[in-house]
Amino acid sequence: MGKGFKATLLAAALLGGVFSSMSNAAETSLEEFLTAVREKNPSLQASYRRLEAFRHTVKSSVAVQRPSVGIRGSSSWLSDTYSSQAGRNMGEKGNYSLSAAITHRFDVSGVYGAQERQLLLQYNGLASDHLTLVNNTLAAAESLYWQSFIARQNIILQRGILNQRKEDLRITEEKFRQQLIPRLDVVRAQAKVEEAESLVVEAESVYKNTLAGMRTLAGGSDLEPREENLLVPALSVEVGMQEAVERRNDIRSAETALERAKVLKTLAAKGMSPTVEGSVGYMLLTDNDNASPVEKEFLLALNVSIPVYDGGKTKEDVADKAKGVEAAEWSLEARKSQVREDLGKALTQWEKAVAVESSKRKQVARSDEELKITQLMYKEGMGAQIDLLNAQVDNQKVKTEHLAAIKEMYLALVSLKQAMSEYEPAPAE
Repeated sequence: MGKGFKATLLAAALLGGVFSSMSNAAETSLEEFLTAVREKNPSLQASYRRLEAFRHTVKSSVAVQRPSVGIRGSSSWLSDTYSSQAGRNMGEKGNYSLSAAITHRFDVSGVYGAQERQLLLQYNGLASDHLTLVNNTLAAAESLYWQSFIARQNIILQRGILNQRKEDLRITEEKFRQQLIPRLDVVRAQAKVEEAESLVVEAESVYKNTLAGMRTLAGGSDLEPREENLLVPALSVEVGMQEAVERRNDIRSAETALERAKVLKTLAAKGMSPTVEGSVGYMLLTDNDNASPVEKEFLLALNVSIPVYDGGKTKEDVADKAKGVEAAEWSLEARKSQVREDLGKALTQWEKAVAVESSKRKQVARSDEELKITQLMYKEGMGAQIDLLNAQVDNQKVKTEHLAAIKEMYLALVSLKQAMSEYEPAPAE
């Protein structure tokens, strides 16, 4: 008895320490937790910052399509006090000049439009990838939320079982003092109490781990699920294969990649296109008669370049981009197949969880009744302890399994929401 009592005190001390370490965690609803993850999760914030950075990359990349304006100044110094060449003044002790120019490369083959479109498509693809990450991260967050919620319910369940075992031990010890049962029955009852204590500690450890996961997803905020009644979830997601294909952001990303691959092929075909570059210059100041243009004069220039042969580069580039289009088409089909698989598995998981929960709920009702009768018979001296122990083991087993079945229903519901991209809407057109 002394050993069992010490184990009880040790378990109580461990439980008290765990709960005291969790006392600083703030209670949060599911919606509040998902909001915290969306706003504070480091991975999501890093992805968003990369997306914003690429938006500036797009803007800087298309800047070369616009006219450029510049001012150029130069100055030089001569060792001789005066120099002349062909009777022209070169300036005393040197010369200087200050000019301004506007330069522009004209798009005569439609390259600029294609370049801009492929960059925008690349940005849209990255935006879809970001939304896919949001959808998957929030799905993982909700799964963890319900795992934590069920883990806390399991602590309540295991503590209830522990209290029941202690009451059975009290009755057994009373019977032993009355010399109605052997010492072996007391030892067995003590073993059951110690076993129940260890299960409580184990359940507490699982709960603590889920809280650590919630803290990581929420960017370091100490949170725990809000205290509320455990309810069996109902199907709250409108499920449809076509709707899933239309909503999924990873499908959008693959579609965008295919469209961009086609644009890149178009760009590759323009590798032999002519280029036209024009410029307008104006000389503001100069003391050099050889300057072009001379002071306060304009200079108009137009350069035309027509490629004749590039060694087959354009031909091979087009062939390369054509294969890229084919690869993107297959990638899109693979994504669609994956969506169908994800949704099919989620539906199967939900149907299985519903069936198992219904079965376990009935088993719990029967087991509770059996345990109640067995306890009463044992208390009145009309039943054997082995029957009571068997009933207790069965009751604990089916109750734990029923709780696990409810958890599977919540996780299956999350899988359905994730497959339907419920956590993040499709990006705007």
